[in-house]
Amino acid sequence: MATLWGKNQEIDFFTKSLGLATPEQLFYLTNDGKFLAYWPKGYKGDKSTLQSRNAFIGSYTEGWTASLFKEIAQTIGGYPVQKAVCEEIGLSKQSPADVAICKVQRQVQVPSDIHLIIEVKMSVVWNWEFITNLNGNFELQRKGVTSQHQINPIFLTWGQMA
Repeated sequence: MATLWGKNQEIDFFTKSLGLATPEQLFYLTNDGKFLAYWPKGYKGDKSTLQSRNAFIGSYTEGWTASLFKEIAQTIGGYPVQKAVCEEIGLSKQSPADVAICKVQRQVQVPSDIHLIIEVKMSVVWNWEFITNLNGNFELQRKGVTSQHQINPIFLTWGQMA
């Protein structure tokens, strides 16, 4: 059975993404040289908006969602399909379904083969600091719950439960 989203999934996301991206593409760089997933509440230094992480987290969470729904899809004889296209219902190549549960395992679908369309809206929930040690390896340190950093309000209640 798949594991629900948690700290281990976020560590896995950053670890895998750091094989493809630089820390500057995944973390904010504070004035004192720290790489953080979110700006801390009350941060007074220069700020920028990080857009480069979006493609990485989108790809990761869509794959994670497909894995999460795989067992459920199998119980109805279906498959999770990432980036499903069905022109008849408005799912184009430019705007496909993030994940769809379908009767057939292919990207291009017909309406009668789609059981469920899933829109994935996920991001990193906890704040993390990326730290490089002396021998060039890195570690991720969790830097508090969502009440301690700037984040969209939708995550505030959920983050308090963790």
